[in-house]
Amino acid sequence: MSLRAAAAILSLAVTVPASAAGDSAAATTASAGRPAAVTTISIIADMVRAVAGGLVTVTSIVHIGGDPHVYEPLPSDARALARADIVFRNGLGLERWLDKLIGGATARRPVVTVTDGLPALVQSTGDYPGDPDPHLWMDPAHAQVYVDNITAGLAGRFPRHAQDFRRNAADYRRRLGGLADWISAEVAVIPPARRKLVTTHDAFRYFGERFGFTVTATIWGISTEREPSAAEVAGIIRAVREAAVPAVFVETTINPKLMQRIARDAGVTLGRPLYGDSVGEPGSGAETYTGMMRANTRAIVDALGE
Repeated sequence: MSLRAAAAILSLAVTVPASAAGDSAAATTASAGRPAAVTTISIIADMVRAVAGGLVTVTSIVHIGGDPHVYEPLPSDARALARADIVFRNGLGLERWLDKLIGGATARRPVVTVTDGLPALVQSTGDYPGDPDPHLWMDPAHAQVYVDNITAGLAGRFPRHAQDFRRNAADYRRRLGGLADWISAEVAVIPPARRKLVTTHDAFRYFGERFGFTVTATIWGISTEREPSAAEVAGIIRAVREAAVPAVFVETTINPKLMQRIARDAGVTLGRPLYGDSVGEPGSGAETYTGMMRANTRAIVDALGE
């Protein structure tokens, strides 16, 4: 999105009256009579809801199934930011579009970067070499730090409910610890030689580092902003064959056609779709962060297990 377009959207955030129609986040907040939190992605929204426990209305800018790497902000997003009581973002370059809006729209509101304090892996290839990999939520231990940052942000903004937030967070952190133990036990059935991940974009390195997988190849790097060349696709097919990868995976936020072709040309199985940058639709069993991590684990074990 151009800077001129961003400025136009930002001006809407400042000039549109509070009663303007079409802003679902504002309408929800008004009807519920609760303060409003706006998050950039659905994964963070689910974590904020777990900590807030119904005391705060939570809205995600990028809808479920949307790709935050290529998201184009709407005027309603700027209005939601302007009306939010607190904003949560992942940071580390995931939401490059947000930086064009965040200054004026949230000048009087706290903006919490939930990855603060976490050590990020650095991308060595792709379109942003040297940039941090923002997908830290793929390790439940890192997700616990997300929860700590969310809790601090909510407690600081709404001190009257600080004890409620901390109690909810303690329970959620325990569940995340149990999730990590469950994943470790599930993936233990996959022989080390078959623990190779080939995904549509480079979102699973933290998962791999935590649970003993090698990311053999990805179509895109940490972002999905540029279409890969024919030579790059041929290189992935060659890498899949040479590494004897049992299966490859698409992600729910990315068009599957290119990975379907790679699986066909490399002669390997296409696993069930993985949830990378978004939780699943309601009823999918992956509509929460813990649900998406469990769904991913089952898909990986089913495809790579002997």
